[in-house]
Amino acid sequence: MATGGFDTAQRRVLRAVIEALEDPAGRLAGDGARDLWRQMVHEHVPALGPTGFAGSRQEFVSVVYACAELTDGLDLLVEATCLVAPVLEAPLLLLLAEWKARRAFPALDWEPLRRVLDVPMADFGALMNVATDGLMPFPEHCATPWEAFIHLADHNARPGRLLPAMVFLEHLSMLPEVAANTGELHGWNDHFCQLWDLTGPLAELRVGLQVDLGLTPDPEEPAGETRTAPGGSTRRLIRIYVKVEPDRAPHAGNGRRRPLRAQRYFVSACVKYADSNTLQRDPHTEPRTSVTRAQLPSFVAELLMHMAQLRHARTENAALEIFLPAELLTEPVEWWDRDPSLGFPNALLNRYREILLHSLERIQRPSFHNAWRARWAHWQEGAGPGRVYECTPEPLTDSEHLSLLDVKIGRDDDVVGMVLSRPPHRDSDLGLRELYLALDLGVPVVVYHRADPASAEFRSIIRESLANDGLACLPERAQQWKSDVAARATAPAEASAAQARDVDAIRSMSMIWDDPEHLLEGGQNAPATFVGGTE
Repeated sequence: MATGGFDTAQRRVLRAVIEALEDPAGRLAGDGARDLWRQMVHEHVPALGPTGFAGSRQEFVSVVYACAELTDGLDLLVEATCLVAPVLEAPLLLLLAEWKARRAFPALDWEPLRRVLDVPMADFGALMNVATDGLMPFPEHCATPWEAFIHLADHNARPGRLLPAMVFLEHLSMLPEVAANTGELHGWNDHFCQLWDLTGPLAELRVGLQVDLGLTPDPEEPAGETRTAPGGSTRRLIRIYVKVEPDRAPHAGNGRRRPLRAQRYFVSACVKYADSNTLQRDPHTEPRTSVTRAQLPSFVAELLMHMAQLRHARTENAALEIFLPAELLTEPVEWWDRDPSLGFPNALLNRYREILLHSLERIQRPSFHNAWRARWAHWQEGAGPGRVYECTPEPLTDSEHLSLLDVKIGRDDDVVGMVLSRPPHRDSDLGLRELYLALDLGVPVVVYHRADPASAEFRSIIRESLANDGLACLPERAQQWKSDVAARATAPAEASAAQARDVDAIRSMSMIWDDPEHLLEGGQNAPATFVGGTE
């Protein structure tokens, strides 16, 4: 009996089928019922070899896995089983639909999508009707959007059209019940539309849904209502920009004996509302005095609470974009408390739909801009695949490693991302030098582990995400992973060593995502005008 060749999702379905056959409600465990079941199964599946197991469990395992190896084997197994045990029809039909759905949508991890969809929800049946143009009746056994999705997944569409299951996800993503997980639904469709060359129909559907809900700006109104998020989805968001800039005032004192002073920073903020292309500033968000590095989290929290009061009458969600100097890029910004007075962890990532880090030096130095714009345009225009280069210095010296990076990346316009070998902080000179090389060569996306050299777990997570979803989805994926880690109920003492390493890799993942079209374009209303320059 072959039991290999199936992925995790398929094995989960096969185990569930076996458990359904063992369910006492189905009454197949008794010898008489099992004899009849065996007879009907062999009549329906002639290619199935003889079975002779004394125990029902062993026979069910053998038959289920053998049928799974055959074309339409599970269909015929379910048909035969339902004749003998009609009570099993509903659960087996759902499992069969999931089996077929997995064949239609291979390769991705299904669990994040299942968590979003496998919940009670009202009126999703109407969306199934829309997704199929009214040509498919709503199955009575579908009790959740997940069950509806797997039912639709095996149904094809005309050439050049989105599959009904994908249309269903797009309509579902517009419902307020799943607003917090829109990125998961969009990320799923983005992946398969890129794989199957259906990005055009997907974009057309999304625009249509935005128009229907009044979320797409009128062409006659000012630009800037919506922006394409890193994952490719169009979102109506308030965008809050926060700048943290070193206080460059000279130290007090005279001569050689000036007192040592910790580096201090000025913090300021502005906002761009979804219905305006103008950067809005407020006197309370302008820097009044500089603060130390240790004071930054509480000061930023106070600033953001004030800005929340300013937008109290707004209905849009907010995104946070923070400009940091190089020495602060290892700060765990998304894990800072948004209100330290609450007395429990309340991370910024729980409130803001996007949190993006930007390089202050890159924005402020025009000498970096040409190479940066060129790489981004090369990627966005489809001239290159958008590759990510992993920095691996061993066994070279630092100088040899950096020289080799300069050669390999300098003339390769397809490289738009780098994974640093070390975090960019003063205790890791190599990490900072790799970062400045990325800025000099115009690489717009820089990924790194905040605390340690990039571990095997960290690199594995990045590689898997890039292979499955591409670079464009990485910021959205990273925020979702961190939200999942924050919500995980397992206590650290109960987690395995491997799980602990994965959690550390995700919590410590950081990324500079510098989109020059967003940051530089727009004249006096571009975020770069708020950040200012040094040249």
